[in-house]
Amino acid sequence: MSSEFLADAESVCKPARRVSPLERFTALGGAGPLLMMTARFGRSPVRDAAYRFRAKHRDLEVKLSWQLFSSLEDWAKRWPAEQHTFAAGLILSLAGDPVAERAVGRCLGDLAQLGRAVLWGVVSGQRIRWCPRFSLTSTGWSPWTFPYPDAAYARLGVAPDAAEFQPQFDPILYSAEPDFFVSGSRLRWRPVVSFFQVAEADHG
Repeated sequence: MSSEFLADAESVCKPARRVSPLERFTALGGAGPLLMMTARFGRSPVRDAAYRFRAKHRDLEVKLSWQLFSSLEDWAKRWPAEQHTFAAGLILSLAGDPVAERAVGRCLGDLAQLGRAVLWGVVSGQRIRWCPRFSLTSTGWSPWTFPYPDAAYARLGVAPDAAEFQPQFDPILYSAEPDFFVSGSRLRWRPVVSFFQVAEADHG
């Protein structure tokens, strides 16, 4: 029996290497810029994980949201025009703390609406657990009680029935049109009730 035959047989018997969620995600994102966000604002172990990720994956064009936008007001002014420039989105949250700020969730919703792949990573120590199938739901606030808790607006969660990199969104969270604006140099949010009323009028 030839050595070539034995080598071929050995290669056939080897189990195929599993492609990780991150590899599948980056393949979908292509060579374009990836917007990386943290579920909550402020310096934290999650930001440290983002810096480590960018340093490790220099082949990816990772854009850190807190370096790209100087403030929420800066984000609100630029996001409607610049969201189309991102090939995909990454969101990181700390293990045991799946709450996401309203502006962060808005970015995810807009990217998903544009057909961009979105991936959630849960930071635990030095490791990131990738969750390609996930959802964003309300944290329990009432749409009739305004203002809403923007710092604890949505909750990330695993959603096995969701398509990979296509998160499911609670319809109450975000409208198809921008629900934010800048007034007096401050970011302002519109109540979701107003969008319900418009939708009812359109179908009335």
